[in-house]
Amino acid sequence: MRAGCLDCLVAAFQEYETLRTVPAFADESARGAARAALLVAIRERELGIEDSGALREARALTAALPEADALLPLLFEMADTLTGRVVGSPVASDAQMLAAGVAIRNRSAWTESLRTRANDDELTAYLWVAFNCTYNSPTNEAIESLLEDIPAWRDTPLVRFRVGTCTAIQIEKLKPLLDADPRFVEIDYYMGLDAIIQGDLDGADADFERAYNWRPRWASLANTRGNVLMTAEDFDRAAEFYDRAVAIAPDHAQAMLGKVRALTFSAHYPEALAATDRLLAQEHWYIGDARYWRAMNEAQLGRYDDAWDDVERAAALISDADVPKLAGIIAVQRHQPQVARAKFEEARRRNDTDCEVPYYLGTVLVEQREWALSIDGFVAAAGCLDRSQEEIERQIARIRASTAPAERRARQIARREQQLAAQARMRATSWFNTAAACFNLSRYMEAREYAAHVTDDPQFGDRARDLLSRLPVSR
Repeated sequence: MRAGCLDCLVAAFQEYETLRTVPAFADESARGAARAALLVAIRERELGIEDSGALREARALTAALPEADALLPLLFEMADTLTGRVVGSPVASDAQMLAAGVAIRNRSAWTESLRTRANDDELTAYLWVAFNCTYNSPTNEAIESLLEDIPAWRDTPLVRFRVGTCTAIQIEKLKPLLDADPRFVEIDYYMGLDAIIQGDLDGADADFERAYNWRPRWASLANTRGNVLMTAEDFDRAAEFYDRAVAIAPDHAQAMLGKVRALTFSAHYPEALAATDRLLAQEHWYIGDARYWRAMNEAQLGRYDDAWDDVERAAALISDADVPKLAGIIAVQRHQPQVARAKFEEARRRNDTDCEVPYYLGTVLVEQREWALSIDGFVAAAGCLDRSQEEIERQIARIRASTAPAERRARQIARREQQLAAQARMRATSWFNTAAACFNLSRYMEAREYAAHVTDDPQFGDRARDLLSRLPVSR
């Protein structure tokens, strides 16, 4: 038990169970087995691993004891509130939210009750640190104070592990534990999380693969692997891991939302819609996000009226720029230029760095024959697209120079080349429409300047040269 790894705790439980067959040791071994089982349950909950039934086993063992410790009911209550949340992450399910509510309401009374007994044994010492780390957000100085209350246990690997995952993932404290005892495989999970922070996706994937092979029924890890694959732009595999997370933890809302996004980016629109239904059935998790992604997929499928209803519902819950941008795109398809204009203007106020928004706004203004205003939108869009092209080209250069697997590099480069091609068409359209608007306003010198940008363009070249031919001869 002092060795502290999950496999160590399971082995301790099994040893105590064996000793229970010896009459002279039966009661004491049952108490040890109950403590070990409760520690197993706590660790499984902290990691987000599927429940093995250890908590039920601990309760059954305790109920059969001739004399049970009066503190045990409190220990069970505290253990029941510890959940599989990575340090600093939000709750991901109804169960986590309910557990957190119980703990927060009782944390002062519970911590005071446990304080005088924290040094009794491995279980109370670990729970003392784990509960305070989870719900009292201690500073580094406060952690030292917590350890002063458990002098007999503070230097055991069991407690040192929990300190290393308390307020942050401290690899410098965790790695020596794994080096000293290879059974501490759960540390690979935290090393993977740290690798993500350092931007090392390949290192993270290798760490996660070792942890996943050790415990495949691990919802938190499956969700995190989905997140890593999303960052690597491997959307199909990301959806698979989100699926695995939900299969293990059906109310894992973060994994449900991740699956929706992965399916959308991989153009599996009907499947993405079905996934939003499952998320909306939760009734209170990521409702705005679910409505937004539902509208996005409905729009891709040409279901514009349904998409409008969903994007308007999303707008009541989300205040970022993407919602009015999508609403504007849908309004264009519903032949509502005035509505689209208002939505694009709102999106531009919220985020003036999105190159597509002034482009779409300019397109709507052309339809409304607002030539001067359309010029402002298209010129802004073209300048933004120039800067975006430079950044995407830098990204491609970094990807080419990276040591990432060849398949990933090819996939990421291809995606960015598609972005460059799409942006090139938007830029050419912006320059030609600007030239045409200037011509309509009799701003002939500007019309000549902008038309010159696209005289060799395969789509606009003929029209640009025709426009130039109709301009008055400059003197």
